[in-house]
Amino acid sequence: MSTLWIHLELFLVVAIWAGTFVSTKMVLAEMTPVLSALFRYLIASAILCIIDYKNPERVAKKDYPLIVFLSVTGVTFYYLLQHYGIKYTNATNAAILVSLSPVFIGLIFWTLLGERLKGITVIGLALSFTGCFLVITNGNLASMQINEQFWGNVLILLTAVSWALYSVFGKRLLKFYSARTIIKYTTVIGTLLLFPFSWGEIQSVGSFSLSWVGWANLFYLGGLASVYGYLAWYRGLAKLPAVTVGSYLYFRPFLTGILAAVILKDRVGPALILGGALILFGTYLTAREDRPARDHQDVISG
Repeated sequence: MSTLWIHLELFLVVAIWAGTFVSTKMVLAEMTPVLSALFRYLIASAILCIIDYKNPERVAKKDYPLIVFLSVTGVTFYYLLQHYGIKYTNATNAAILVSLSPVFIGLIFWTLLGERLKGITVIGLALSFTGCFLVITNGNLASMQINEQFWGNVLILLTAVSWALYSVFGKRLLKFYSARTIIKYTTVIGTLLLFPFSWGEIQSVGSFSLSWVGWANLFYLGGLASVYGYLAWYRGLAKLPAVTVGSYLYFRPFLTGILAAVILKDRVGPALILGGALILFGTYLTAREDRPARDHQDVISG
């Protein structure tokens, strides 16, 4: 695969991931957040098991606790929080706030793993959280209301934290297993762990009918975004530096904003634009060093 094609494919993946926030919003108009997350990952699990059935690599029993932890943080909780968050906030807010994942990764390295933060990283953290404050409050703390959108934004922030935990601890397994194996195991286990949260609603599945638009969006989310997107992203990581690959994610909030404005008629105000710019610039400062400990997982978020 040529370098040009790798760059084109990476941009395509980021465009697909940008569309997930809009697509999820459309699915949520027809079904609940927990069922949309479950159906999305049932589709993803089925596709992965079909295309990867000849993979002889198996995860050792000693690594199952970490695999389960990654399944919970990278699939179960990540997509429950994301789908509930998108239900209550708008797609553009969600895309911007999810971009804080590298910032939380930096905080985890600092608080849990004892890594020293450089001055430029601290500035990046401060800028990112200032931008987060602007997005959540819409630039006006005095008139801020603790309403559905506020709690939706909080849930999306927790999504970024969940992905940061997955990213930091998932790096350990990349020393022993291929990315494809880790993706398959965490996807299937994370999907199974969604069932307890959705059991009460599964029993009423027969009482609703999903439109073809709803099904199309689910296959877009489960197939294109959650399977093709991740595998293509890792192909890029195998050929290009992680910082180069990760830089493509800065396009995602911008692309989501355009799609949300056109398809969902989302309104984008000055506080959101300024807050988003601060978050993206602060994230760039926080994650710009290509540290060995952050070579792969910290730049993946679909």
